[in-house]
Amino acid sequence: MPKPTSMLIVAATENELPKLNGQFSNLKIDSLVTGVGMVATTFALTQKLMNSHFDLVINLGIAGSFSEQCEIGNVLQVTSDRLVELGAEDHDNFLPADGMGLVDSNDLRFESMLEIPNLRKVSGITVNRVHGNESSIKNVVEQFNPKVESMEGAAVAYVCSKMNVDWVQVRSISNKVEPRNRDAWNIPLAIENLHKEVLVYLEQLNDEA
Repeated sequence: MPKPTSMLIVAATENELPKLNGQFSNLKIDSLVTGVGMVATTFALTQKLMNSHFDLVINLGIAGSFSEQCEIGNVLQVTSDRLVELGAEDHDNFLPADGMGLVDSNDLRFESMLEIPNLRKVSGITVNRVHGNESSIKNVVEQFNPKVESMEGAAVAYVCSKMNVDWVQVRSISNKVEPRNRDAWNIPLAIENLHKEVLVYLEQLNDEA
């Protein structure tokens, strides 16, 4: 696989983008702030990719952790992600849309073909409503076994898969997925660590280009 030299860094908010000062002379790097959530991300990224070509899309952001092994401040690569809210409730059960034959599984589940050295690889889910209820947390963990959740990751993967663009997703843990407790969150630490790891990755790509 050819080494990527042109890349688009995608984040939901400006704060999640690292500050670049032209230090990666061998790379062509652009950035895109999409806004929060799947709908805004899908629209903004589709527009961008219809008008510009990139070898690689790098999706950055913070995430909530379902796993005790993914601690606040940890930076991870989400190598598999899925949309978990499309489907139907059947009394106390949730029926995913692909299991109902409404959509192809490839439009709900996504795997990155690229791995970032030195980052732990985890599975994620993408949601419109982040979990903050003990019952719903238990249910989603039992059905899908995710390690992290975000509000944009699988939307980026979906667009990239349709546009035939390679993608990687890097997330830094800002909070545990638990009944909502903002006092236990640490967004500044998550953002700081996210930026450090992304700059290391870009330096590696720059050296290989």
